[in-house]
Amino acid sequence: MAVQASMAVRNGRNKQNKMAWFHAFMASVFAGFAGGTFAPMLMGRPSLMLSSDINFCVCTLAFILVNYTPFDIGYKIVGSFPGVLVYTLFAQLFRVNGLISFNSIAFEAFKNSPSKYYPIPIVGPIIFPIILANMGGFFAKGIDGHLKNGMPWPIQNGIFCATLYHFYVNDQTGVIGVALRENIANACDLLKNHITTLVPDLEKAFGSSLSEQQFAFIAVSAFMHVTAVLQLPYFFGPSFNPFVSIFSGPIFIFNALTSFLPSNTPKKIENDVQAKSTQDVNTTSKRKKSKGKKQH
Repeated sequence: MAVQASMAVRNGRNKQNKMAWFHAFMASVFAGFAGGTFAPMLMGRPSLMLSSDINFCVCTLAFILVNYTPFDIGYKIVGSFPGVLVYTLFAQLFRVNGLISFNSIAFEAFKNSPSKYYPIPIVGPIIFPIILANMGGFFAKGIDGHLKNGMPWPIQNGIFCATLYHFYVNDQTGVIGVALRENIANACDLLKNHITTLVPDLEKAFGSSLSEQQFAFIAVSAFMHVTAVLQLPYFFGPSFNPFVSIFSGPIFIFNALTSFLPSNTPKKIENDVQAKSTQDVNTTSKRKKSKGKKQH
């Protein structure tokens, strides 16, 4: 995470290498750990940057590796495709653990005082991990800067992953959690049956079952890791959004189908009439010109 943050500052705000070293260092620290620095305070907990001696040491080493190695060898290695892939995967693992940890912190704090409308608290355990993931953007850009282009991907990812984990693991009696686990279990059983039918030797691999926490961790981790890799510039780029990709297909089909509905027919007829009129005018003009030439 520290390496990714240092690379983000060096390739972005300090691309011209004009920032003072301490300015670049602190920008790198908060780019990677603003959530861990400020978000715990909302729950009355000590900042992770103060309670642990390791975090600042790791930030320092990562900053030196990216900015101050001989012949810039550290930056070149880390900036290569294998280097980017490795630090991206480890940074995502850090984010997965943070999301789950902060969801659990908020749930433990509020579980004995849910609203009268649902058996467990909903908003706090979902919002708290989202704040963690977006604190860096709010800290560096402000609210307007972070949200000016709509809902940033860290918020979208937090809503999906935190909600999925929260209801799957913590909602043991509510209708949402029960239905979610039941439907996922049915889908997994169906998938397992298809796989073991095609490859019977894999049946032993499915013999051991995972706990709800383990399954949810794997599901959230797989989604976040795969998405982060696909958002690298080597693949689809940072604008890639799996939610847009999922819904763009049905929207395209819907638009294609609705283009043939009667509501569009008058407009189509009007366009055809206008095109025909234009064609007739052009034909008449050509005939007049041709007739005039023959008379001369």
